[in-house]
Amino acid sequence: MPRGSRVGLRSEILATALELFLAQGYEATSLREIAEGQGITKAALYYHFPAKEQLVVELTRGFLNDLADLVARARAAPSEARETLRMELLSSYLDLLVIHRQVTDLLAQNPAAMNHPDVGQRARNLIDALSSELAGPDAKGEDKLRVACALGVVHAIVMTAPRDAEKAKRFILGAAVAALQAEPLAEQQRPAATRARTPRAQLRAT
Repeated sequence: MPRGSRVGLRSEILATALELFLAQGYEATSLREIAEGQGITKAALYYHFPAKEQLVVELTRGFLNDLADLVARARAAPSEARETLRMELLSSYLDLLVIHRQVTDLLAQNPAAMNHPDVGQRARNLIDALSSELAGPDAKGEDKLRVACALGVVHAIVMTAPRDAEKAKRFILGAAVAALQAEPLAEQQRPAATRARTPRAQLRAT
């Protein structure tokens, strides 16, 4: 996009803002620094983004829109394909986290960036909706716990270096699916040290 165009300049401002937010933090970055990094005046920056919060809204819009589309596709899928759908949902969500890695890093590292309702609240609502689709309409407490564990595994992708993310996806997806299918450990499978601990209430009763 040519720099002289209005759309091109907005894209360049967003790229500079994301770079600075990731390098020194959202709260520590001023609009003046973003303007200087882009080589424009503060007035020019204000014309496109009058507040820093608007930069975060625009930076996260693509990721959140993609996540909303994923939830919408899940809701439209036939109920008889639920088991296949769960695998596809986890895989697609993992792909989104890799594709939008810089944005998800921004949100993970900067809680203040989540304060805007169009960012933080929307993200939480979409994750809740995704969890509901993964769990199914008749989910019980254990089903919801399995889904929470599976999503926790998927979110572990942020712990990998960006260059290793594609390689790690298969391992992470396998662990997430295993979490969805997990069963409680039988008493004899629990570690001996755990089994040996007797609740105080039981000791008092003996």
